[in-house]
Amino acid sequence: MSTDPKQNLPSPTELSKEARQQLDRLLEYGLGDLSLRQILATALKALNEAERRHFLHHTDDDKGNGFYERSLMLGSIPLEVEVPRTRSGEFRPSLLPPPYQRSYPQETQSLLLGLLASSRSVNAAKTALRKLGLSVSEQELESVANEFIQELELRNTRSLDTDLLALFIDAKYVELRDSDRLRPATIYLACGLDTDGKKRVLACLCKLGRENLEDWKTILRGLIERGLRRVLIVVQDDFSGLLNIVKGLFPAADHQLCIVHMQRNAKSHLSKTDNAEFNLRLRTLKACWDEDKAGAQFEELCERFESGYPSFIAELRKKKTHYLCFLGYPQSIRRSLSTTNVVEAVNGQLERIRRNNGGYFHSEDALKLKLGMAISYLESGSWRRIAVSVSTALSQLNAMFQRRFEDP
Repeated sequence: MSTDPKQNLPSPTELSKEARQQLDRLLEYGLGDLSLRQILATALKALNEAERRHFLHHTDDDKGNGFYERSLMLGSIPLEVEVPRTRSGEFRPSLLPPPYQRSYPQETQSLLLGLLASSRSVNAAKTALRKLGLSVSEQELESVANEFIQELELRNTRSLDTDLLALFIDAKYVELRDSDRLRPATIYLACGLDTDGKKRVLACLCKLGRENLEDWKTILRGLIERGLRRVLIVVQDDFSGLLNIVKGLFPAADHQLCIVHMQRNAKSHLSKTDNAEFNLRLRTLKACWDEDKAGAQFEELCERFESGYPSFIAELRKKKTHYLCFLGYPQSIRRSLSTTNVVEAVNGQLERIRRNNGGYFHSEDALKLKLGMAISYLESGSWRRIAVSVSTALSQLNAMFQRRFEDP
């Protein structure tokens, strides 16, 4: 079980009266009558409670919120520990190993996560374990799965920083199995680029039914209720009516419509030959370093196709400033701000899982599990490092943020 030596752990004098009474009872009744697992679990609980009290003492706007059970390994000894939590979900005892890990051998950890990722449901993963003669690990497998689901739910309620450099929002259609039929569902995703340059998922909710504006209002208002206030740029697709909602909630932000979604729309409206020319002209426009020249090229593009596709071109012209908004940002990060690809990183992993599961998800919990795993892999993997394109432009982005929101 790993610990962080840099963390300030509570001293024995900080243990609560109840925690000390628990330890005193263990000594009074005789350690010989208790198993080593009970002693260690009680001691860990007492230390974790003391650390929570220390955390709450220095956090005015948070409160204790009971406990949840956690299975872990201390060396070769399996323990069931009651872990204290807070309402915000921000507190996590430093004595715990990293999320979803229990100090298993690396091979066991990889096996459990691999089974959960590739199986259609937790029960299917358990069946695979039994076939391998590893049924003793079934309870641990379910505990790991439950932690991914709990972490996903906590992600949708945690307090947020007030400031973001960029907010990326998009939705994905999926199907859930309900008895003998499939039901449509929509995954609403909101990802943020923090002022420190790191990306993270702010909200990830699954709602039954097709994408709709009422659900988007719920998601976006939830971000504001959790603390988000100032956003430099919001990047989204052109779902009907969504742009006006986002403008109303984040009026001081720039609003970029995804160029890739525009290209998909063009493919459905234009002939094959015209679409190829449309994309060629668009690539030239995106590479243009000057905003004014890009605006002129956009107008030339519209004039070229206006006679053949008047309705489509009229919509493009109406939203010209929102399609070209990314050109007002540092060149190294323009590509990242012109599309919702940050959200697509999550959707892409989910799409691979969906195909491996036969094209649909077997339950809402199974979908939450896969989402939790996909997000965890991203945030503990490629998203742990600041992208080179972001790092190059980070000081400029923060300067833009300060000029807009903080300078008189």
